[in-house]
Amino acid sequence: MNDTDATRLSGENSDATRFAGESYRTRLAIGAATAPDAKTRIAQEGYLSKLARDAAGMQSDASEFYKVGDKIGDRYEVSVIHHGAMGVVYGCFDHQTKLPRALKTVRFRHLHDKQVLSLFENEAAVWISLEKHPYIVRAYLVERFNKLPYVITEYVCGPEGMEGDLRGWLGHPRLTLPVAVTMALQIAQGMQHAVCKVPNLVHRDLKPANILVNNEGKAMVTDFGLVNSAESGAGTPAYMSPEQWREDALDARSDIYAYGCILFEMLTGHRLFPALTERDWERAHFESTPTLLTSLVPELPSEIDHYVRRCLEKDVEARPQNWDEVVTFFAEWYHRLTGKAVILDFSSLALDAAEWLAASYSLSNLNRYEETLLARERVLAIDESIANAWSNKGLALSCLNRYDEALQAYDKALAIDENNVSALMNKGNTLFELKRFEEAIQADEQALAIDPNSADAWYNKGNKLFKLKRFEEAIQAYKQVLAIDPSNLSAWKNMGITLDNLKLYEDALYADNRALALDPNCLDAWHNKGAVLGRLNRREEAAQAWKQALAIDPNHVIAWYGYGLTLHSLKRYKEAIQAYDKALVIDPSLDASQFRSLAVDALNAERRPRFSLSRFWGK
Repeated sequence: MNDTDATRLSGENSDATRFAGESYRTRLAIGAATAPDAKTRIAQEGYLSKLARDAAGMQSDASEFYKVGDKIGDRYEVSVIHHGAMGVVYGCFDHQTKLPRALKTVRFRHLHDKQVLSLFENEAAVWISLEKHPYIVRAYLVERFNKLPYVITEYVCGPEGMEGDLRGWLGHPRLTLPVAVTMALQIAQGMQHAVCKVPNLVHRDLKPANILVNNEGKAMVTDFGLVNSAESGAGTPAYMSPEQWREDALDARSDIYAYGCILFEMLTGHRLFPALTERDWERAHFESTPTLLTSLVPELPSEIDHYVRRCLEKDVEARPQNWDEVVTFFAEWYHRLTGKAVILDFSSLALDAAEWLAASYSLSNLNRYEETLLARERVLAIDESIANAWSNKGLALSCLNRYDEALQAYDKALAIDENNVSALMNKGNTLFELKRFEEAIQADEQALAIDPNSADAWYNKGNKLFKLKRFEEAIQAYKQVLAIDPSNLSAWKNMGITLDNLKLYEDALYADNRALALDPNCLDAWHNKGAVLGRLNRREEAAQAWKQALAIDPNHVIAWYGYGLTLHSLKRYKEAIQAYDKALVIDPSLDASQFRSLAVDALNAERRPRFSLSRFWGK
């Protein structure tokens, strides 16, 4: 396509390319209220990432999400819900800080999808590592609720009558040249900061939907889910650089290309290319030349036109080479257009001790212990008298199997605050790993002497007693947990396992059912229930329990094995063989081959014709 062809789009075929406010936004929305027609479905291909398109065809999960009015973690009251193809964002009121917050997580159906979980947890870790910057959506904390990780971020609300992201501004009269240049500078500064904090960072999915705009018109980069993605189709076709299509190694210049696509849309109100399908977009990014922006917007300064098209060069060497260059260009134009000075130094926004402590907690929740340790060192560099920072440092060291150093950190915490229950509990867990069992339980008892109503301390003690096979004592500890917190899922689940070990099967079944009443998707509880029902010779019910476990996690090897044994005992040999085969595919070392052979023999015996005397006598 040449310049003339591209220019024609704004005249003869303007409806195909012009961003027409609400109609354009609806056409690209992931969760449109009405089913799109065939042409709209094709158009969506360019504006959804490959992973999102793959997930969009899946059925929704009606039972997995919180509803408006519910509280998440007894703290975040849900006010609004934004559904995506792979994730969900809850707009909440935080009853602790009295501020609005956004809680982002994956859909429940991805609970056991390693690829999606890995992408999300990587996004969370990167987001936390970006610390604090005015042009990046702030991530405060990572928490786990119902086994899923949640990133807790600032809640960005757009101006009245506008959407909360850049898509709502495209083609809108409010997006004047000074406003567009201001946003261009803000996006570039956000990315400049991101690359500074995470060297060699490549966003991979810069697009208007991932630029939030608040009520003051400030643009902020969000959604770092594809930063380290190895998925070959990662990215959104309308904004993917030629090298991204080729699956080459990427650097910041690939994001600068995507940024150029965004600038083209912002400054002209038109699509970069008149493509519909993914294949059209791929061909256009390789072969088509962007039209002159000034042919669409004659009043646009030619220097800006030239710079945007430079960002869109097919050859990476011809583009701006880094975000510093981009910031310098748009800082100059911001000053020219507004007469205002540009703030380039945001070092005064460095995290304080409390914010570093929250960051370290979040990284720990993501099992990123080396990064956790570094964050906790930052806390102690600011204020070494924070007992919880020493305790948390000990926890990170313990998770890295550096147990002696961990004990030293706990002792530092206890020297500052001898009544620090968290430090005592963590110290007990570390002592247990060192097989210093009596000292470990003594640490839990010290914690309970300080706070007899600490459900966590009772739970820790119960787990240690269970591992030492002191089952009766473990039961008493779990009962204490449940007296304090009757809705403690982990206590009910572990109570069921412990009662099973004591051969108190009816009581174990009761505990499993209580756990499942709290969380119908608790995999361990279904697993325990299947085993207990089998021991009670309630085999049909056991088979159903194993099926429930497998519906939650189709790759759970022990569930397939247990299901196979149960079907075997029911003389459903063919199904049992299939279940054993599934288990062996997942874990070839599993000791299931013998039982599989027995099931095959039994099935063959069933099929073998029986000798009949009546046939011998010809009757």
